[in-house]
Amino acid sequence: MFVTYWNLKTNPFLNTFDRSMLFAGDQHEEAIARFTFLAESGRLAGLLTGPYGVGKSTVLQHVALAVEPHLPVIRMDAIPEGQLPMLRHILARMKIEGPAGSLPEALMTLGNAASDLSDKLTRTLLCIDEAHYLATDNGLYLVHYLTNLRLLNTRTQKETPLFTIILAGIPELLAAVQADPSLNQRMHMVYTLAPLDESQTTAYIQEHMRAVGGDLWVFTKDALAAIHRFSGGIPRTINLLCDTALMLGFAAKANHVEASIITQAATDTGIAARQSPHPAPEIIP
Repeated sequence: MFVTYWNLKTNPFLNTFDRSMLFAGDQHEEAIARFTFLAESGRLAGLLTGPYGVGKSTVLQHVALAVEPHLPVIRMDAIPEGQLPMLRHILARMKIEGPAGSLPEALMTLGNAASDLSDKLTRTLLCIDEAHYLATDNGLYLVHYLTNLRLLNTRTQKETPLFTIILAGIPELLAAVQADPSLNQRMHMVYTLAPLDESQTTAYIQEHMRAVGGDLWVFTKDALAAIHRFSGGIPRTINLLCDTALMLGFAAKANHVEASIITQAATDTGIAARQSPHPAPEIIP
C-alpha cells in the first residue's frame, strides 16, 4: 500500500469530500464567504460557474456546512429532463404532502404550501449542482418558479423568500441564465471559479500532503510543473495524477516522484491522450 510506503496517514488525493483536505485558495475562500453571506442574509439566488472539476461542488458543501446550524439545507444534482423528480425530492425533504403526479401538480402543491403553511415552513437553502442540465427543455422554469415563492409572516405582514437558491454548473449555465432576463435579474451574485495557476497547483498538492503528515517535497519541482501542465490546474485532475503517481512511485521503489513518473501517470490515466496536440508548424516551400 503506497500510503505506508510514503509515510502518509491516509490517501491525500481521493476525489471525495474531506474537510481536512480543503485547500482554500483565494478564489475558493472568497466563493465560500460570498455564498455563505448570500444564504445567511436571505438573498434570493446566486450562480457559481466554472469548468468541470474546478471545485464548485466543494464550495457548495462548505457553504452548506456553514449555514446548516441556522438554516435548513437541501443539496441535489440537477437531472436532465428531471424537473418532476427534483421537485418531488424537494417536497419530501420539506415534509410537504399533496398531489405530485405531474409537474404542474407538484408545482401547485409547493405553491399552496407556501401560501397556506407559512407559519410552519422555514426559508431553506437550496443548492443545485450540475445545474447546466436545467438549461434545456425549459428546465430553468423550475428555478424561476421557486424564486417566486414567498413566506408571509402573519404577525408583521412581511414576506421572505421560501428559498435561497445557489445554482452551480459549467459556463454554459451562465449563458442560459443571462438569456432569460427575468431569471437573470433574480441572481444576486454570480461568481466564476478558474483553474489553479502553477503556484496554486503546487500549494494545493503540498497542502494535501501536509494534511496527512507527508513530506512536502515527495513531488519534485519538475514533477509539480508537469502536474500543472497535464492537469491545466483542475483540482479533480490534479488528484487523479497525484494518486496514480504515488502508486507508480511505490511500485518503482522511488525516493521521490519525478516528472517522468507524472508523464507515466498522465499516460496511464488517459489524461495525456485527452490533451489537444499542438498543431504541426506549417512548412512553406
